[in-house]
Amino acid sequence: MFSKHKPASDPADPAALPPARPQRTSSADELRGNGVRPAIIGAHTRIEGSVIGNEELIIDGEVTGTVEFKRNSVSIGKTGRVEGDVYAQTLHVAGNVEGRLIASEKVTVHRSAHIVGTIITPCLALEDGAVFRGDIDMNSENEVLISAFKAVDSEEATQAVDREDEASTPIDQEEQEETVAEIEMPREDKA
Repeated sequence: MFSKHKPASDPADPAALPPARPQRTSSADELRGNGVRPAIIGAHTRIEGSVIGNEELIIDGEVTGTVEFKRNSVSIGKTGRVEGDVYAQTLHVAGNVEGRLIASEKVTVHRSAHIVGTIITPCLALEDGAVFRGDIDMNSENEVLISAFKAVDSEEATQAVDREDEASTPIDQEEQEETVAEIEMPREDKA
């Protein structure tokens, strides 16, 4: 451990180090940050219709239709284009959108974004240079916002109750059968 001998190669010498492996990181990995890769609609992909999911989504291609990722984040990259409504917990827009952006938490519009439509969210960040033409509603009591995320909230509440039910101890099968048998047994009246 505390040897006075010098190593055969000097670590400060770059020629002595093994060649570095190129690290491949996609924009998806960088945006997510937690090691789980999001779904990606690539730059050369075009989707017509509804896109619905329960994971993070990055749109670098084109979507014509509704995008529903109500429990997660949706990022529309610089090459991304959406014609339709987008529902998400959080939205990051750097591309083109024509339609409604509806987020239960926050919408961030980056400087490269071009949006024509309506933004409905309780929190909005608009960077200098972003192009936006339309309406903004930041009322957290907005009917569209409430109705869009009502099912998500009630489903989460149902799942929480289900988890509590699973955590409670189950009734012993024999004990349950005895209780049922006692109820079904006729009484004998003593005369």
